[in-house]
Amino acid sequence: VLPMIPINLAIIGAGVQAGSRRRGMILGGFYGLGIALAYGGLGVVVLLTGWKFGVLNASPWFNLAVAVVFLVLALAMFEVILLDFSRFQRGSISRPETRRSGYGTALVMGAVSALLAGACVAPAVISVLVLALSLYANGLWIGLLLPFLLGVGMALPWPLAGAGMALLPKPGAWMKRVNRIFGTVILAAALYYGYQAYSLWHS
Repeated sequence: VLPMIPINLAIIGAGVQAGSRRRGMILGGFYGLGIALAYGGLGVVVLLTGWKFGVLNASPWFNLAVAVVFLVLALAMFEVILLDFSRFQRGSISRPETRRSGYGTALVMGAVSALLAGACVAPAVISVLVLALSLYANGLWIGLLLPFLLGVGMALPWPLAGAGMALLPKPGAWMKRVNRIFGTVILAAALYYGYQAYSLWHS
């Protein structure tokens, strides 16, 4: 998601657009807070409705929906289709009068980005959820906090990036190769979930 970092900073008005490092850091912090709250909320939902989540995961329609989403993402990685959500925020970036609502926008965009990046961090998220479920089942309420702490870890770089203090590798041809590699992995995930849906229908 390296190419999306400057785009996300532009969407929330951080980085160069912020006008000051302090404002950029605060915007990046709100963006990161959105990420942490999204994963924290996901964790609470999964832990408090664990058996329902398992039933949902056993639904062929759910698996088919995931397969379709992954297929679309894979096609975007191979540049067959274009997914550009930044155009919805370009107006608010260019209009100074909307700068006051930047913190709310950053918070919401952080939460949305956490949900969209779920496929990229699925192994880590699933591992944390399994550990959290185990702790919560044994009466340890600290399990409820683990997904939120995962989100906090993912949020930590954003205040620095928003303030312009993060060092990022320069874009280049290597990014297209990375896109192809991840596109192949995501396509494999789409085929896996499609097969799961097919198997569930037949069983």
